[in-house]
Amino acid sequence: MIQQFDSIFKQLLPQGEGAVLLAVSGGMDSMCLADLTLRCGIPCAIAHCNFHLRGAESDGDAALVESWCRERGIPFLRADFDTAGHAAARGCSIEMAARELRYAWFGACCREQGYRAVVVAHHAEDNVETLLLNLLRGTGLRGLGGMHPAGRLPVPEYGDIPLLRPLLTFSREQIQDWVRSHQVPYREDRTNASTDYRRNLLRHKVLPVLAEINPSYLRTMGGNMQRAAQAQDVLDAWFSEVQPQVSRREGDTLFIDGRMLLSSARPDYLLYRLLEPYGFRTDSIPAILGVLQGEGTVSGKVFRQDGFEAVTTSAGLRVDAVTQTETDISLLIPGPGTYRAGAWRLVVECFPRPEAYPLKQPEGCLSVDAQALPFPLQVRSPRPGDWLRPLGLRGRKKLSDLFTDLKYSLPDKGKALVLARTDDDSHILALLGRRIDESLRITPATRTILRIRME
Repeated sequence: MIQQFDSIFKQLLPQGEGAVLLAVSGGMDSMCLADLTLRCGIPCAIAHCNFHLRGAESDGDAALVESWCRERGIPFLRADFDTAGHAAARGCSIEMAARELRYAWFGACCREQGYRAVVVAHHAEDNVETLLLNLLRGTGLRGLGGMHPAGRLPVPEYGDIPLLRPLLTFSREQIQDWVRSHQVPYREDRTNASTDYRRNLLRHKVLPVLAEINPSYLRTMGGNMQRAAQAQDVLDAWFSEVQPQVSRREGDTLFIDGRMLLSSARPDYLLYRLLEPYGFRTDSIPAILGVLQGEGTVSGKVFRQDGFEAVTTSAGLRVDAVTQTETDISLLIPGPGTYRAGAWRLVVECFPRPEAYPLKQPEGCLSVDAQALPFPLQVRSPRPGDWLRPLGLRGRKKLSDLFTDLKYSLPDKGKALVLARTDDDSHILALLGRRIDESLRITPATRTILRIRME
């Protein structure tokens, strides 16, 4: 077992300078990990988390691990957490809270003290339990691959560090045999016998049945997960090759080329991979794809998920973070000057019309016939039913349709301002910074210019 463990460890982390950080709870699995690591001569330090969930028993676990390290001259690091308080504050389960706390601390230890990797004691049964939990929650091919022997732990302001699982191919029975035959001390967590947690329920109720059906289920399931992981690697390579052809980023905005997407071998999977980082779930992909596949693609269709929005455009899809919509703004401007309206600074000017005045204005600037728009000016947020007669076009146009034509995103709409005759008039006179109503156009008879600039 030592030879196998040493071989696996060297494959996961090539030899080099620096110690690794072992996550050791004091239970059988992690104490086996610590013992094997020490026997293989791998430089290490021990990290122990006291989650204070079992009173004196939790303190006893910490005491055992600290004593074991002291006797062998191994650096010992300890963190104490208010796990129940963290779970309540985050609105998550105790299991999730403990996971968040320990991995954040492990990462901080590596950042501050330079450990090469974090090593955890997950074994073969843990991996099968993870696979079953993934299946019950619903998963893609990546979830079918279970846990990987070598993963990555993101560490803020430091970068990713290796997260190693050298015991992943070992069974619980092998670990028990090693611990007992080599008299490795450990403590039994009484909550492991409880079926209140989903993982424990699978461990005590489901895995024994699988063992009855197929005594070699660990090897069989391990092979299944390995093949799923290999298939995922192939898909990852294909996605990396196709992604630059289908999408591009401009700042924080993702643009997806609809034509290239639909001509790909699997547009549904490709769209899922493109939107996955933005939190879009698999059940939203068919609806988005359906709009893109429709004849005469509907522009301006909005799909929102977890703080992001995907908006269909004439070219495909645009994905942005959703900013909080401005509160309803209503501002009366009595005369020329500088005014604050939500996120904007409005500069209002009046001046005689020059002999040569360009009617085409810079972005964010509108010029109108001052006689057609006497003070005070009413500036407000857009409202349902707003419409105008855009300059150069016949008939009225809904503001919502104008937003679509101008490819306004949801954040853009939230920050937009309009110019109205009165606060309750739905016939607006301008979409500030972009379009004016025909009634305000500058004509040969115009003597005074009113200019509004948005900054």
